[in-house]
Amino acid sequence: MPLDVGRNERLITPALRKALIARDKGCARCGRPPRWTRGHHVQHWADGGHTCLDNCVLLCDRCHRLVHHGGWDVRIVDGIVEFLPPAYVDRERRPIRGINQLAA
Repeated sequence: MPLDVGRNERLITPALRKALIARDKGCARCGRPPRWTRGHHVQHWADGGHTCLDNCVLLCDRCHRLVHHGGWDVRIVDGIVEFLPPAYVDRERRPIRGINQLAA
């Protein structure tokens, strides 16, 4: 099953969700279980982002709101999910690895 459906599909496919669960093991920011999460595009689909493993991450509703409205940014570097806190949390905005990828 393809894990990169590019611009053909906006929604996370079942195969891609399985791959996201294997990588993120739940909410990548707080660790909530996979059943509490949804796929999130790092570069929004409406802004040209692709639906693929390198551009998607699992987030629970709370962490999804923090990314959209709380000043947090998310990125994926070499397959590792990182969160950049807003300046009011960390003035230097040092990246924080996804909770289930701390040992990676």
